Amino acid sequence: MVTPAPPVSDYIGRTVDHIMLDDMQPSGDVELTQALVKPGESGALVTGIQKLVQRFFLELMTERASFRYLPERGCTFLMEGRAGAWRTPVDVEQSFYGSMIAIEQNLITEEDTNDPLDEKFGGAELISVSVNVDRVTMRVRVRSLAGDSREVIYPLRVNSVGV
Repeated sequence: MVTPAPPVSDYIGRTVDHIMLDDMQPSGDVELTQALVKPGESGALVTGIQKLVQRFFLELMTERASFRYLPERGCTFLMEGRAGAWRTPVDVEQSFYGSMIAIEQNLITEEDTNDPLDEKFGGAELISVSVNVDRVTMRVRVRSLAGDSREVIYPLRVNSVGV
């Protein structure tokens, strides 16, 4: 299936990122492909709110102090999950919101005054969480300073969480 490309005008004068999770749709539940370049293609670029959602996800999934020369990057979210702290949805919620302080600070710090408002971080909220034996599924709404938002589902594999 061929997905129509967005108009070139969406990218003029803007910075772009390589897409990390391909096949994103503005609405509905869609299984994503985690690949910078899918087989037979040359890669894809993102900008706008989709770029912001990707930046948020990367910061959430980066463990605090995992970059040697950027010790403030990342957060403790995955570290707490791996330590077995996620036994209930409330545990995941506390971990998420506890990490939001670092995530917000890191995302805002890396933004430039010339960045478009739809790529600047305006906040994130946890809409829902489900905890199963080996998986935590979160629905998160990421909001830009332009007022745009996207809801994203993050399925995370974890080691034997209690139900």
